[in-house]
Amino acid sequence: MTPLATDRLRLRPFTPDDVEAFYAIWGDPEVIWWGASPSLDYTREKFLALLERHAEWQPGVGWYAVTPRDRDEVLGDVMLQPAKFVDGIEIGWHFRRSAWGWGYATEAARALLDYGFETVGLERIYAIVATQNAPSMRVVAKLEFEKLREMEYADLPHVLFARDRPPRT
Repeated sequence: MTPLATDRLRLRPFTPDDVEAFYAIWGDPEVIWWGASPSLDYTREKFLALLERHAEWQPGVGWYAVTPRDRDEVLGDVMLQPAKFVDGIEIGWHFRRSAWGWGYATEAARALLDYGFETVGLERIYAIVATQNAPSMRVVAKLEFEKLREMEYADLPHVLFARDRPPRT
């Protein structure tokens, strides 16, 4: 996985040393309102298994830590991963509460979308968003995803979106 950069952010592959930062996001019930991680030990087990799964995925697909460009403080994550609900690759993002409202999710996801289309060679990228997740609904709108359908996923109502590779010029 290639590190990426935007004007304000750096996207780098997660390492095992990031487990506490990952737990700060995934253990927060206001961030992961559908089922936050119950403990650091549980998170460590799931996080290390996630990092191992990266080896099974096509090059360029995986989870990235999102940090400010000037320091290595993990603000959130953004990922391209095999989708569980369609045959393809999905994008997603999760940010700690202190990083909300700054446009980081849109900025990081835009960089990863560009990378997915231009470098990984994806033709279509999916996103699935819980209908009650208004901030992520705004992100998919800003990123110009097209609504495909409503669906149930993980026992919650969601909307499935897709974004196709922009025409090559």
